[in-house]
Amino acid sequence: MQRTPSTIGIGERLLGAGLITPVQLELAECELKRRGGALTKVLVDLNLVAAEKVAEFIARESRTRYVDLSRLPLTEEVARLIPSDVSRRLKALPISLQDGTLTVAMADPTNVVGMDQLAMITGHRIESVAATERDLLNAIDRLHLRGPTIQESINKIIAEEEQEKDRDGAATPEIEAAPDDDAPIIHLVNQVLQRAVNRRASDIHFEPEEKLLRIRTRIDGVLHPDVLLPKSLQSAVAARMKILGDLDVTECRVPQDGRASIQVSRRKINLRISSLPTQFGESIVVRILDTGSQVNRLAHLGLTPEFEAKLRVAIEAPYGVVIVTGPTGSGKTTTLYSVLNEINQPDLSIFTLEDPVEMPLAGIRQTQIREEVGLTFSAALRSLLRQDPDVILVGETRDTETATLMIRAALTGHLVFSTLHTNDAPGAIPRLIDMGVEPYLLPSSLVAVLAQRLVRRLCPDCRQPIADPEAELAKLHLTPPPGLEPKLWKAGGCDRCHGSGFRGRQAVFEIMTLDERFHAPIIRRAAHSEFARLARESGMLSMFDDGLRRAMQGATTLEELLRVTRPNE
Repeated sequence: MQRTPSTIGIGERLLGAGLITPVQLELAECELKRRGGALTKVLVDLNLVAAEKVAEFIARESRTRYVDLSRLPLTEEVARLIPSDVSRRLKALPISLQDGTLTVAMADPTNVVGMDQLAMITGHRIESVAATERDLLNAIDRLHLRGPTIQESINKIIAEEEQEKDRDGAATPEIEAAPDDDAPIIHLVNQVLQRAVNRRASDIHFEPEEKLLRIRTRIDGVLHPDVLLPKSLQSAVAARMKILGDLDVTECRVPQDGRASIQVSRRKINLRISSLPTQFGESIVVRILDTGSQVNRLAHLGLTPEFEAKLRVAIEAPYGVVIVTGPTGSGKTTTLYSVLNEINQPDLSIFTLEDPVEMPLAGIRQTQIREEVGLTFSAALRSLLRQDPDVILVGETRDTETATLMIRAALTGHLVFSTLHTNDAPGAIPRLIDMGVEPYLLPSSLVAVLAQRLVRRLCPDCRQPIADPEAELAKLHLTPPPGLEPKLWKAGGCDRCHGSGFRGRQAVFEIMTLDERFHAPIIRRAAHSEFARLARESGMLSMFDDGLRRAMQGATTLEELLRVTRPNE
């Protein structure tokens, strides 16, 4: 195949770096001939390589650094040093100004002509860094296209209601459905959703009270107050959310669940919408699933070297079951996606059964569970086994049939990953037996169990050391982990973390691998305590042990660790 001179360079270099395969390059070049544009954009659009990987590669080649704009405290004052039309044309955004040097994030940091133009416009020396085109365009929109605030939208709606009341001599009925996207209530709901997405919230709670509607957002696992709406807007907001989720707007007496997809700054965001009747109206909770999030590799999960080595042995097994346990919202799906991303090779056939499919994975066939039409986990798994899979991800083990099918799939030569709701790793064994799995099937099928929780990560810019860490540890009768100096930190508060003292979350883990010592206790249906003892004897560190090490290293606080787990008994 003849390649154009404009694309042979970057394609061959990506190929040489091992980021793509020759087959993927050929596929992208065929698509490039059809649609035009840049080869890197085609590769990213086809999910052949992550946008972040391309940006990191370009940064290395241009001897600069890659920046993740979603984690930087960008300001309008600095961003507007370059006009918005120039920023979009050059795909360039100023991120900081220091000592006369303007640092500009660019999709192509080697664009010398563009850098000269920016120097002429701003009068500053330009230093370029690399960022993904998607993140750049999102940030440019967010910083340059500032619309009315949420409070301004609320005031506008109330003012229009007052005008209607004055005109008609009586209050107008509350809105049940707005006719078009320009309706004030639609604009208000869109603002709430967009702000939550931009703040990296995982959930939005619309909570009706006697005299108002309270909105709170869950960020890094903790609920934060967002905005208070007048009671008169409650029905309109609930109706709008129901319309988004394709729910019955006229039914307010029974719980309902729905799904929706929206666009926020060029990113597709999936929503799971749940309504529940309460004393003062319908409570609505929205789960936010960002399909544009980057799928990590194992090295990015924050596992200690010992934990990562144990997990790699488990996921490289030719067959068996690997289970990840933890409560809802503890990062189980992120871990499993990272595992699949790690083992995904062209010679493997990988399938997933999920509810919901949270983000697309290149080269992996993903199935959305739809119980309303009979496509349950067990029914889908039974059919999937006829699709010649090598690796299977069962999003959740919910019932006896699914658990039994999963175990039998492992016994017939498949590598199976799944999740389970238990408090710790040893608890997975009695839980599977309680679900109806025959104990004699487990010793030869269950390879490992990984348990995890999420703790908030201290902001590195404002964390503060605790003066007497030994006294804090003594209060809880704790001893420092071997080889670590007793140090503890507490949260501060700065602009970069919005005054919370925390920025992002970090998982704490425990991993239990099974050997022949587990076999007899499994067959006789031993208690949880015996499996926990065997796991500790084999060298398993508990989630609290792992978290305490991280607290001593300054990644989190002791209070945050105690919020999600408890000391060893």
